[in-house]
Amino acid sequence: MMAQTDIADTIDITNKETQYDECVKRLLSNKLVLAWIMKECVPEFAQFSISQIANKCIEGEPQVSKIAVDQDQLDKDELQYFEELPDGRIEGKNTEDSSKKEGKVYYDIKFSAVVPDSKKPVHLILNVEAQKNEKTPYPLIKRALYYVSRMISSQKNTVFLNSHYEKIRKVYSIWIQMNVADEYKNTITRYRTVEENLVGNAVEEEKDYDLMTVLFLKLGSAEEAGDVPILKLLDVLLSSNTEPQKKKEILERNFNIPMTKSMKEEVNTMCNLGEGIREEALAIGEARGVIIGKIDLICKKLQKGKSVDIIASEVEEDEEYISRICAIAEKYAPDYDTETIYDELMKEKVLN
Repeated sequence: MMAQTDIADTIDITNKETQYDECVKRLLSNKLVLAWIMKECVPEFAQFSISQIANKCIEGEPQVSKIAVDQDQLDKDELQYFEELPDGRIEGKNTEDSSKKEGKVYYDIKFSAVVPDSKKPVHLILNVEAQKNEKTPYPLIKRALYYVSRMISSQKNTVFLNSHYEKIRKVYSIWIQMNVADEYKNTITRYRTVEENLVGNAVEEEKDYDLMTVLFLKLGSAEEAGDVPILKLLDVLLSSNTEPQKKKEILERNFNIPMTKSMKEEVNTMCNLGEGIREEALAIGEARGVIIGKIDLICKKLQKGKSVDIIASEVEEDEEYISRICAIAEKYAPDYDTETIYDELMKEKVLN
């Protein structure tokens, strides 16, 4: 029989990648990690210590993959009715079954934060997204802008009622990208609303229009992060090459992130899953090469005018099976692009 296809192995990798993604989200949702991100990326928190931000600025527990992005989706804990709290905020209650949420799109991490102020506390809404691959079928910035737009529009009936737009909270969406092109590694880019006077000098208060900010943190190696603490931290935390023990030591020594039992487990899990994904991806690549090699052999026999039954006998495969392969291969005669043939055979589920 022809070598087994990589479908089963791909499923295993997909499962591991899903576990890896969830592990990354849990690591990033650690309050001390979020505090570092906030201090380095959100100007409102720059003056506060990591401890202050983690213990006094982050409100409640960060929601990991629970809050729906689109307005016609249900959250994992769906809001059914609202009540206004003494400080004017609107909080929701949940009674909805979460079984309807399959296949929906959720913010990776979403949480509220407060900037302590002697006069009036400033409330913000933050979203942190982990993006493992740089390549997407759409410009990622457009998706990020959609996210912050939704974070603004979804505040109606949750943060403010009716036409009280003055209560809209500023939102941040922070995208942490791994596996980026070399020229973009260890960079931070910010997108926000600014005022531009075209004629005259009519001005608005910045706090009334600077309501949406998107940041992209593109990671690389910690050694090349320069003197930017947040890049060094994330480079180490999310590295697939740094040994678990070394990673824990750096996090504790350089960033004062204690290695609690759960934190140690998450770091170990992420490292193990990352190693497993690399090894299985390599194995799949080798298996794919073997299959393409056999397809190439079949195509060369077709070029020589050999019949299906003769080819089946020579490659020691079932004749009906070889017939199906040849039927697709003949579509690409006389050049027989084996890579394209392989892809179509996989698409048509011909390969064993």
